Amino acid sequence: MLLPEGPKPLGKSSQTTEGVDARAVATKMKMDYLHGIGDTNQRRMDGIQTLLVHLRKPQMDIDALLQDAANMIARHMGIDSVSIGLRDPNDGLYRYKVMAGVRPDAIEAQRKIAYRKDQFFDDPEYHGTDLSKQSRLYLADDNVIPSGEQRAFNRPVLLRSKRKALSESLEGDYIDVKIWGPFDDLLGWIEVSGTRTMQLPDIASIKCIEIIASIIGAALTLKAARG
Repeated sequence: MLLPEGPKPLGKSSQTTEGVDARAVATKMKMDYLHGIGDTNQRRMDGIQTLLVHLRKPQMDIDALLQDAANMIARHMGIDSVSIGLRDPNDGLYRYKVMAGVRPDAIEAQRKIAYRKDQFFDDPEYHGTDLSKQSRLYLADDNVIPSGEQRAFNRPVLLRSKRKALSESLEGDYIDVKIWGPFDDLLGWIEVSGTRTMQLPDIASIKCIEIIASIIGAALTLKAARG
């Protein structure tokens, strides 16, 4: 005795023999692409794409590239303040060039500061922890900020605050991401504070900033080669 067939299961087995229309696939992909702009990772990738465009310009404007990079880090990663510095070819010292999210009085103070190359590594004056070959973490708890540099922070009155959680960021915490040139030549650095929600930057953000630092290093090398 044959039993009557039950309803067919839904899903892939219910698709017609003709398959999915190619136009429908293309339309879905396009809509996903357009609406994905609200996704954090896509916004970051779009920002990196914008930076790479600078490398294709016949007359590359390094200052514009640096400012776009600082703005992107502040905007798409929620970093409270970003500063990017380069080595001065005149005396070999490292000075701040562009900032984003930095208050006017702190900008003025930063522009007066100059660093030696050794201060970005194992310098006894600045106690830091290497996160990678590119990134070094400096915590306010481990360092006494010189009075001349306290004015370079957005909220110097908060420099004596106490940390209450492992992920909390204090005024005075910052991460230096090195900008390397050929043969590990230190061309400059990106300095980032904590986030606007007073948290330390997450690892995904740090890795993204390292990519941006590498783009800047490539741009500086290309600019020098072009003369």
